[in-house]
Amino acid sequence: MSTPSPFWSNQTSNFTERDDGFDEVGFGKGDFKMYHDNSTLNGWPYFNLHGYAHWAIILSIVIAGTIGNIMLFIMVSDSKLASLSYTVYLKFMAFCDCLALIVGMYLQTEEYFNLPKLANMSNTIIKIVIGFEFLPTFLSPWLVVGFTLDRFVCVCFPLKREIFCTRKKAIAVCSCMVAATIVLVIPILDISELVMSDNLVYYIIVFRMVLSSTLPCIIILVLNIFITVRIKRGNEFRSTFIRHSANPTKDSSTRPLVLISVLAFVTLLPMSVSDIINLVSYLLEAGREVVIITDRLWPALNIIYSLNLGQNFFILIGSSQNYRQIIKRKLRCFTVKGRQTRPN
Repeated sequence: MSTPSPFWSNQTSNFTERDDGFDEVGFGKGDFKMYHDNSTLNGWPYFNLHGYAHWAIILSIVIAGTIGNIMLFIMVSDSKLASLSYTVYLKFMAFCDCLALIVGMYLQTEEYFNLPKLANMSNTIIKIVIGFEFLPTFLSPWLVVGFTLDRFVCVCFPLKREIFCTRKKAIAVCSCMVAATIVLVIPILDISELVMSDNLVYYIIVFRMVLSSTLPCIIILVLNIFITVRIKRGNEFRSTFIRHSANPTKDSSTRPLVLISVLAFVTLLPMSVSDIINLVSYLLEAGREVVIITDRLWPALNIIYSLNLGQNFFILIGSSQNYRQIIKRKLRCFTVKGRQTRPN
């Protein structure tokens, strides 16, 4: 969810020189149209985030995020958590986010170091690359939506929890999301045939800017508002009966999970806003300066978005002693097993 997608720089190999001080970028790598500035906009925003420093920051986030997602997968596989519905969403999110981090890192490395592009090798490879670019971009925020909806039912309708928040239903929901994403990505693979009809262009705009950016953020925001209000009311109700508790409002099981959803919204929002701004500028064929500014800000927005792909594990262990104990126990088990398998 960037301009035009997370990890994709606002650049392409299809440049056409213009007489008005801009390089017009063709519809490449999903870009609908971007303009690279040859002027200065009076020097604003007075900095340039593009460069190897940005690549190094993303690399560190990718390494930490990938390790975190692997640890998250191990942690939620614990016997005490394996039967809970939300762990299914966390496992799908961990795998999808790892894929997005690795693919995105490769694409940026390809751009920054001018490596041979896989997409130029064959038509089949082009389709594979496009598929791997779009699938995690679309799927990741909707997995967060599913996870947030699961928390919404548990918090706001606790009596319905045993009916709707089951492991089997969570697997069914996640599987349907994966299948729906594949179906929606198939038309975009026509890009590899270089048949860029107006219908396909607008399909990509709707797909990228609405389905994989704006709409998930709106749903996550609305659900989190209801969850937060319900938790606050529940705490106020309990506090009227538990006057002498040291911490009557503490909810160690719910709040770390809600925090994942809230921070997901926070880290998705900047890219979503950037997408909307560029979409409006494109549809109105105006606001070229705005597009230039968002292009300059894209590395910072990309860093914020990439944090979303690797933060879940660190949120859980940072906000809950229970999860810290679980991961310590899991790591201790792996250490003991490793010692037992070593030859004497």
